[in-house]
Amino acid sequence: MTAPCDVAVIGAGPVGCATALAHARAGRRVLLLEASRRPPTRLAGEWIHPGGVAVLHRLGVGMPAPLSRPALGFVLHPEDRSPPIMLACPRGARAATVRHCELVAALRAIAADHPAITLTLGARVTSIRHTTVVYTREGGPEQHVRAGRIVGSDGQASLVRRAIHSGAPATTTPVTTATPATTVSRTAGVLLRGLTLPAEGYGHVFAGGPGPVLAYRLDDDTIRVTIDVPLSSRRSPDLPSYVQRGYARFLPASLSGPLCAALEQRAVQWAANRIRLRAFHGRGPYALVGDAVGTCHPLTASGLTIGLRDAECLARTEDIAAHGRRRRAAVRAHEHLAAAMHRIFCDPGRPTGDLRRSMYAVLRASGSERERMMRLLCAEELGPLPLAGAVLHVAGHAVRDQLVAGRCRTTWRTSVCACGDYLSWLRWMSRPPGHSWGW
Repeated sequence: MTAPCDVAVIGAGPVGCATALAHARAGRRVLLLEASRRPPTRLAGEWIHPGGVAVLHRLGVGMPAPLSRPALGFVLHPEDRSPPIMLACPRGARAATVRHCELVAALRAIAADHPAITLTLGARVTSIRHTTVVYTREGGPEQHVRAGRIVGSDGQASLVRRAIHSGAPATTTPVTTATPATTVSRTAGVLLRGLTLPAEGYGHVFAGGPGPVLAYRLDDDTIRVTIDVPLSSRRSPDLPSYVQRGYARFLPASLSGPLCAALEQRAVQWAANRIRLRAFHGRGPYALVGDAVGTCHPLTASGLTIGLRDAECLARTEDIAAHGRRRRAAVRAHEHLAAAMHRIFCDPGRPTGDLRRSMYAVLRASGSERERMMRLLCAEELGPLPLAGAVLHVAGHAVRDQLVAGRCRTTWRTSVCACGDYLSWLRWMSRPPGHSWGW
């Protein structure tokens, strides 16, 4: 048995390191355990919304200047080649992009230097027994450590979450504890070098393909391009031709050619887009943060920001149940938005196409709607009313267009049917966010 600690954090990714730093700044002794000695090279979060950047600053962590790039927001490129729509970060704040592995390395170094944090790399946790964490280091003997709080920051396959559920009482309902994950699509990630983006300093979302394409700058020479690939397609050697057929015509020529060439060279990383409702944040001495709680579609680029806010909120409270209630309320609207954005860019149906065009028109015409959309996207709206207002504005625009079309080009019967389709969309949006992925 090693010396006890106040908090044991399992997983030293960005959110795990932030959790350790937040607890250490609150005066607690922290043991930070990580199975891997090297930062991960997999495709993972690289965009941090302004709220996440602010959390890091409050923890005394500035974004590593040589590694990160400031980002001003997003540019949405409609599929009809109409002018792009600029979506700036709320209140003129700045987001940041940074390679995931470099962010992990920087945060681990900061955590290791903190006198109240013991960072142990190569520590594989084998079990959790009440308030004791059991782990081994590189095949050595088991080590046991008692902790007043055990935090799981170990991703979607969290050992801490499994340990909590395995010891759950028979009366515990699955809805509040073990909400299953649903795979809705896959992301193909590619690095392109020596290119320029249409508007530097922004992330670019290209609509029109089977799924959206997101491109953003990582450093002076490197752009990350992520492609949302539906589950109906196969991860196979014909991916370059699939992208060429389904996506390339919606991208600028300066981007589509190098992208297809990179895919031909198999220079691609894959990640499954698994969705889990953020309904359970822990119980008793056990807490979950980041992806261990749940995940949204990566199109919103919100995973890192939500995880960093989890870390800061958890360190401020002794009551994990109250922490869970606050965090569930804080992200509920964002979960609805993530489901809606995935559908509006991926559903090939006519009603969704009409709503997507209405969304373009509303965003292009109204600065307040662009501001509201970005507050929702950055997970800064805590209640359901802003999202409801945005959805009703888009739906109202679509209904008005259909009624005008009914007088000019189509029959009233067609217009009424189309309005019924929009109402079905609104009913779908009103469902609990965990059920909104089944469209």
